[in-house]
Order: sequence, then C-alpha cells, then structure tokens
Amino acid sequence: MSLSNYPHFPLLSLPIAAGIAYAPHFIRALIVINATKRWNNVSPRGQLEKVETRMSKAAWAMAKRAEGAHINGIETLPIFYGAVLAALQAGVAKDTVNYYSGLFLATRVLYNLVYIINTTQITALARTGIWTASMVACLKLFLAAAATKY
Repeated sequence: MSLSNYPHFPLLSLPIAAGIAYAPHFIRALIVINATKRWNNVSPRGQLEKVETRMSKAAWAMAKRAEGAHINGIETLPIFYGAVLAALQAGVAKDTVNYYSGLFLATRVLYNLVYIINTTQITALARTGIWTASMVACLKLFLAAAATKY
C-alpha cells in the first residue's frame, strides 16, 4: 500500500503520532496491572512509585521505561505537528511531506519498542539513534518549508 493512496496522509499522521506517543502510557498500565493485579485510577500519575515494592525489579524498571517513552513522545509531538503544518502551509511537495511524516511515525514506533525493552548500553545507543532519526525527519520538513517559494 502506497502513501499516495492517502492524499491527506500528513494530516492523518498527526493523530497517529499522538496515538504512538500515548501507547507507552497504556503499556505501563498493563505492566502494573499484570504485576500487581490492580490499578489506582484515582492517582495514576504517582502510582508507579507506590507499587514499586509490590513489583519485581524487572517489571518496575520496564514500567518506568514505558513511562519515559510516553513522556518523550509527548515532548516530540509539538515539534512534529509544527513541522508537518509548516510544510503543508508552505506547499512542500506531497511526496516529501508523506515521506518524512511516514519516517517520523515509523521511527517513533521503533523508538517506543526499543525504549521499553532496553536493558543495555547498546540498545540505549540505538534508542538515541532512532530518536535522532525522528528529529531529522522533522528538521527536513522545516527546511523544506523554509526553502519553498510561495
């Protein structure tokens, strides 16, 4: 399936990116529920620290990494949104915007997976490289927007 089948793919990529950013939040919840058989929805933000002693170290560490992936995803959303919207407003070629939007989404999915399973310096380095690729996709969109003549 080609991105050209979706003429408004860059706009569709915005809610997809939000879903990718929020996915680790739900993964974290599943890890906690699996380890403790409960979830405190009254105070979910502080829950991870409250249940640390009731979880294995490995499960708690994975839940913390999922939380980190979620926070990082939320931090990158405004950059991606700005890049896509700037490129569209400037009239950057559709194929270019599609390519870099797709690249961003793919790298963010991979980033989440690597972040959550990471337990070594090698995978941490890979995570940083993947994050860099996602930011380069945004930078390319901003640069293409800046280079486009109105």
